[in-house]
Amino acid sequence: MEEISQAQTEDFEIRPGMMVEALTLNNQLTFVGKVERFGSNGAVTIRESTGQELPPVLYNKEIKLRFFQGERTMVLHGKICGSTQWMWKLDQLENKFVVEKRGFFRQHVKVEASAICTPKGGNKRTSAPCMILDVSAGGLLLTSRESYEVEDELSVTNARIVEELDPFAFQCRVRRAGERSGGYIPYGCQFTSLASREQDRLLRAIFIAQRKEIQTQKERGTP
Repeated sequence: MEEISQAQTEDFEIRPGMMVEALTLNNQLTFVGKVERFGSNGAVTIRESTGQELPPVLYNKEIKLRFFQGERTMVLHGKICGSTQWMWKLDQLENKFVVEKRGFFRQHVKVEASAICTPKGGNKRTSAPCMILDVSAGGLLLTSRESYEVEDELSVTNARIVEELDPFAFQCRVRRAGERSGGYIPYGCQFTSLASREQDRLLRAIFIAQRKEIQTQKERGTP
């Protein structure tokens, strides 16, 4: 398969600071980082951005990379040609596909939080309890007894994703609503504003939560 070059990505610019997910070939998230360098020779260096050390990786191991640009996602496969505890360098990049819809890795959680709704064109409602069921760098899935409409604005507060980090507060917009079941309605929400530092902190929380989930699976003997 033809290797990728700088010219082949002109309509999808890989640039320093771009968010990237490093995954195994069976789509298990290894870490979320940011592009440090994309050279003219087609090699890319990605750096861990959450303060966690990267796992050891074998030279020439094939890795899947997902880059995010606006609402688009580019997926590349590459091989490790250098690594430290803080960064991986990959070359022999192969362009697999570009999709038009954002699709961040979602970490399953079960986190109690509070939500205040600002209906489209309306006044704020009082705070109501909710449960976050999964979270990603781009949004979250929550359930609530409250009835919200698509495009309603939500302020989700007191969300402690992991015990190791302080609670989060998210500003998001309802993008989809499911059917009520057992008194609760699921809502898919997209973040509308998340500062870079807070995004890095969220990525760290997702990283910690995933590591805990993997450890639990190992202890239970499940794949």
